[in-house]
Amino acid sequence: MSLSRWLVSALVILAASFTAHAKIYTTPILADANELLLTSPEKSLEMTNRYLAQRRLSNPKELSRVHVNDETDHTVRTPLNTINALQIKARAYSLLNQPEQAIRAVREAERLAQDNTLAFTILETRLIHAQIFWENLKNNATALRMLDKIDQDIAKSEALQLTKQVKVLQYQSMMLRAEIASSLDQEADAEKLFTQAKRYLPSLEESGAMIDFQLALGQHYLRHQHYDLALDQLLSSHWLAVEQENNAMVAQTNLALADLFEQRKVFDRALEHATQAGEFFEHFNQARPLAKTLALIASIYEQQGRFNLALVHYFNALDQETQLNHDARSAKLRLNIARVYLQLYNYPKAEQYLQHTRQLAKQSGNEAIQIESQLLQGRLELAQGQTETAVSTLQAGLIAASRIGDRDLQLMGESVLSHAFEQQNDYYNALLSQRRFEQLFSSKQEDQAKSNVAVFKQQQRMLERSLLLEEMERKQFESDKALYKQKNISIVLFSVLSVVLIVLLRRHQTAKMFQERLQRLRTEFYTHPRSGLRNLRMLTIRLPNSLQQSSANFEQWHLGEIINEPLSDRLRFALFEVPSLKQIYLEHGYQKGLELERQFGEYLKAQVCKPARLYHFSDAMFLYIEPNSRLETAPEQLADSIQQLVDNFLIKHQLDNRVRIGMAEYPFLPRAYTAINDHELLDILLMAANAARLISKTEPGSQWVHLSAIDAAPAASFACDNIRKACLQGIDNGLVKVQSSSTEDIIWNNDHESDKNVS
Repeated sequence: MSLSRWLVSALVILAASFTAHAKIYTTPILADANELLLTSPEKSLEMTNRYLAQRRLSNPKELSRVHVNDETDHTVRTPLNTINALQIKARAYSLLNQPEQAIRAVREAERLAQDNTLAFTILETRLIHAQIFWENLKNNATALRMLDKIDQDIAKSEALQLTKQVKVLQYQSMMLRAEIASSLDQEADAEKLFTQAKRYLPSLEESGAMIDFQLALGQHYLRHQHYDLALDQLLSSHWLAVEQENNAMVAQTNLALADLFEQRKVFDRALEHATQAGEFFEHFNQARPLAKTLALIASIYEQQGRFNLALVHYFNALDQETQLNHDARSAKLRLNIARVYLQLYNYPKAEQYLQHTRQLAKQSGNEAIQIESQLLQGRLELAQGQTETAVSTLQAGLIAASRIGDRDLQLMGESVLSHAFEQQNDYYNALLSQRRFEQLFSSKQEDQAKSNVAVFKQQQRMLERSLLLEEMERKQFESDKALYKQKNISIVLFSVLSVVLIVLLRRHQTAKMFQERLQRLRTEFYTHPRSGLRNLRMLTIRLPNSLQQSSANFEQWHLGEIINEPLSDRLRFALFEVPSLKQIYLEHGYQKGLELERQFGEYLKAQVCKPARLYHFSDAMFLYIEPNSRLETAPEQLADSIQQLVDNFLIKHQLDNRVRIGMAEYPFLPRAYTAINDHELLDILLMAANAARLISKTEPGSQWVHLSAIDAAPAASFACDNIRKACLQGIDNGLVKVQSSSTEDIIWNNDHESDKNVS
């Protein structure tokens, strides 16, 4: 070995010895990609590929380029970071169920590690290789051989044994062995391996390690139907993941808990956990766990007798598994769909999916699914009245189930076969099948009883530990109590003074901020958003008060409380419409329309001076109010002044300067100042403005209409709920005088057709 390579290996081992917890990535891109593995493997793969493509591999002989913790040049990547990227890439492919690409990436990482003589990284890469063989290919023999080789290399290397990081490899190797043994029904060996792996947890100092361990152990207990032990481990793992806000692990523990509750027939809790897990997997587009979750939810619905919902979820799960090219899982889902159709008495569909199941199970070599489909075929034939065929099919399936030692399939087959014999009136064979069923069930109950004994012992140990822990906590509480009191006294005095000062400063700042915000909100609330003029809200607040003040002055004069008649309190109203404001948006566009309408509002605001007031009543309509001390003023003068006001702006911008104006005075009835309120006055103005609009349809130019009651008009003529109807009757009776810019008569009945129907 050359001196440079020896130095590189020493640096790698030294860097690994500094920590024994989660792997540290010196490049932020790789750290982010590693974080995204469980939630978004596609994104993680994309980031890793981009990192490998954008940087070139440095020369491994240049020591400055191969330091683990120094990659200052962002155009190159060190061999170690390259290997880390390839490892992340392999794990991402594994999660995406693409084992061939995963194996290619991990082999490339292993070759690069060997070229640079990175002893620890070689073993780390081989462990990932073994995980791919087991998790994706279910090749337990190859995976175990690779794990044996890893353990041998660790035992041979004294330098590696001195590092703390190697304990991570030993722990992961032990956990993988335990999972393989558990899946191969080697229950005792699996529990021994889990116990050995647990010894490494204190030295790992990794927050997620305990969650992984409890989840794996809980799944092992669940696989072997030790439900109480599984519940203890899975709940501990779930709440630990929730406490650490590890959402990916929360979803995995939710799925495991849903599986447990489903097997224990606690369907409401099972649905709750499965739904939470499914939302996470669907959000992050994780097809493989999402398919498992959907299949589990469908199984729950099926057991509840909600067959339509079960079919929907089975089909959704089948779509996911078909995209993943999982023949075995697709076959199992088709078998479940066939069983649901059988329960719905849809025998053709059940037969169709059973045929598909047998084809896929044969392709994948899954004998258990083939046997289960054969037993379900027997049930289907029995339901269709083909008793002889059903008996033959069921007997063949039972022989195959006995050969592989699947007790659940044997129980299902014996139960159906007993029923088939009973339909043939072959009670002797039916009794034999029933006895075999009872023997199998009794054997299963004995195993369950043994499991209950183990659970009782486990609970006893947990209770003893809990009692001991409570006693220790009590003593600690008493010893800390005195110190706690003294500490609190000094802290409280300082805290109170600090809090009072902070509260005072904060209240001052908050009050100032709220005052500014209130002023801003008040301005926005009473301002039209486009023109910037006072809006209808301001009008509805101020107009009643203004009219009430005028009415009060008139009443005081009428009663003799004031000497001079308050002519200055009379008000003149003009509601005018500018049609060109509506056409601006159509002809010039939205932005141009906003700009011109804002300029028009600023222009009107500058031109109208107190005591006159102007409100933006609605789109393209404005309400002008001014004192009317001179009763003899002709309405033409007000109309001309408004026309001139509008012309100065519209003609400058080459816009149509037509205006439609409705005018009236307050008080409207000279002898009854309070007979007409603010809403009714606005209705009169709207009538006049509408009449002006109708005139403009037949005559060119701007038009105006002025309504005023004669001096002798009685208040009783207007004392009704419909002021419009009252005004129309007043016009017909000569009580309301109409002045307009048109020489033609105004047909009011056509204007207010709806008023005819008002009683």
